[in-house]
Amino acid sequence: MKILLESSAIIEYLKGNKKAKEILDNAEDFYVSSLSVYEILLGKINENKMLDFLSSFKVLSVTLKDSVIASRIYKRLRDKGILIGSFDILMAAQAINRDLTLVTKDTDFLRIKGEYENFKLLILS
Repeated sequence: MKILLESSAIIEYLKGNKKAKEILDNAEDFYVSSLSVYEILLGKINENKMLDFLSSFKVLSVTLKDSVIASRIYKRLRDKGILIGSFDILMAAQAINRDLTLVTKDTDFLRIKGEYENFKLLILS
């Protein structure tokens, strides 16, 4: 399985969450969004240690196609009265665009999954 780890999943991994560790250990390939890097570095962490840890990941930047997909997700959800953070929508678009499974602890992503069957999502408990 090729995975895109959202910031909450990375934090869970670092906290020793067994499910997060199992997923990462068994992943065929793993990625992190530059958006998650930003979110993580906002926290009270040692920046150098975190950057060293994240250096083992392939970091995805937001592309034009990601932005187009994200805008479509946003509009579809907005039209149904569903509001989700822009970063979450962009990360979902990155996963959809690259056929990656998004791994997160954030259940807000279930709202996107409800609208996009091709959105692969794994929620940590």
